[in-house]
Amino acid sequence: MTLGHLIVLHLMAGVGVAGAVFLTTRGRPTGQRCFQVVTATIFWPLYVPILLSRPWTENRPVEVAAEPPQTDDLARAIAQVEAELEAAVHSLDGWAEGVLAREKDRLQDLRGAWYTQARRIRDMDRLLERPEYAMDGAPLLAPARPGEISERLRSSQQVIHQNMNRLREVRERTFADLLATLAWVRELACMIHLAKFTGAPPSRAEELVAQIAAAVEGLSALTWQCEPAAITLGEHPGSDAPASCCS
Repeated sequence: MTLGHLIVLHLMAGVGVAGAVFLTTRGRPTGQRCFQVVTATIFWPLYVPILLSRPWTENRPVEVAAEPPQTDDLARAIAQVEAELEAAVHSLDGWAEGVLAREKDRLQDLRGAWYTQARRIRDMDRLLERPEYAMDGAPLLAPARPGEISERLRSSQQVIHQNMNRLREVRERTFADLLATLAWVRELACMIHLAKFTGAPPSRAEELVAQIAAAVEGLSALTWQCEPAAITLGEHPGSDAPASCCS
């Protein structure tokens, strides 16, 4: 085998290693990447240990399951109010834009709270639609002989129905509160337009924007509160007292 044959074989191996280097350097600066590919073609024996020790997932993009965009009535209502609020905010330019700098974060939090509440409502809807939580849902087991076990199962089913009824009330209240907040923001956004074109002072716009931004506090308050009197929990067999959600 001549020297020319050895050079050809060396370059062929180098091309293969350079291709591997090219694939494993995604995301790096172009100049650095080209330098490594060229040098790997010639000095490929130096790159082989590096490639073998490098995890192949280093530059692989992480796939994150994104929540599909919602297109139900609630999503459309939020989008409409968002558009109206955005138009009202833009109308403040040159008139009362100073309030935007102070309330920008709270307005953004308000939009996020709308989508959070909508997601909670959808999650509750999916849970309430499960067949095991239907009002006529079948019990867990059907004992062949009636007795204490049968009575305990009937009691358990009744507790489940009571708690699901309570969850339906929570869902309806959350839904009503979200719609009320959206309606209130629409009114305030319309008032901003009216105040601008009727020559109201900038302080009036600042007051209205502050009220819109404060709406996020009402939604944020809709968090879990322990209500032992409203949520019924069954007594665990062998315990002396019914379970409680509060300590």
